[in-house]
Amino acid sequence: MSNNPLFLVDVGASGGIHPRWPKLTSSYKAILFEPDPREIQILESKRNANLRVLGSALSDSEKTIDFYLCKKQQVSSVYLPNSDFIKKFPDPERYNVVDSIKIKADSLDNQLKKNSIKEIDFIKLDTQGSELSILCGGINTLRQVVGVEVEVEFVELYKTQPLFCQVDSFLTSLGFQLFDLRRVYWRRHEKDDNYSNKKGQLICGDALYFKLPEQILSINEINQEKIIRAIFVYLAYGYPGLSEDLLNLSGKKILSNEIFDSIAPVISNSKKRRLKIPDFQGKGRVWKVAHKLADIFAPNNHWYCGTDDPSLGNP
Repeated sequence: MSNNPLFLVDVGASGGIHPRWPKLTSSYKAILFEPDPREIQILESKRNANLRVLGSALSDSEKTIDFYLCKKQQVSSVYLPNSDFIKKFPDPERYNVVDSIKIKADSLDNQLKKNSIKEIDFIKLDTQGSELSILCGGINTLRQVVGVEVEVEFVELYKTQPLFCQVDSFLTSLGFQLFDLRRVYWRRHEKDDNYSNKKGQLICGDALYFKLPEQILSINEINQEKIIRAIFVYLAYGYPGLSEDLLNLSGKKILSNEIFDSIAPVISNSKKRRLKIPDFQGKGRVWKVAHKLADIFAPNNHWYCGTDDPSLGNP
């Protein structure tokens, strides 16, 4: 893939690019959007040939918006925190607004055009409530995108913010399908043993959407290079079945014989072979006991926790 790098967009790039991408391939180009000036300096210090940092805030159009800087940088947002709800849980102070600034926002489509970026394969958004407006400003880009990872909320952490149902409806209307959901729960009491390893209330999560292989082939001006990149996007999240279907549907009518024959073993090698124990009487009970033991030893024994889905896709 050295001459055909993956093109990634990371909106709300605090912390930098996810390690799944450099682990998958050294051939990628990531465009990082981050409006918080505190985080931009950190990202700039880590910039390399694969990373490009754009300080622009994103929205559905070009305009000036308020940005609320919270005590904890990662929860800053263009929406005001919903303190009446947040104070019901431990450590509400992290959402305290320490400052508010006026920032110029632009749409994703406009920013990519202004920076002469024509190809995008995958988008990740984590912007504390403003994901839907950013997606609305990137409709042209989304037509060519293979997948989207987006943070979603099931309750109003921020006043008047869109919730999961609205984000899901928008993406499905554009042909994306929900493949996975990593869930996060909050408990109201931090040190109550009776709540240990319990879910609490479903608050937010990360949703993974893909276009199916059949839809990839209907992308305008689809070509061999785009198909190869789509295959690797699927593999990044552990979906070799999707990659295999796309490879076979494309066939040697779109892909050259050399490319087809070189990608097939890559997909095959990505299929993790796990130890399978034959069924036996009581196997279900053994599974339940093992499941409870795993829950006891889980490292995330905090008031905020997930379930058995610490990662998106199939790690």
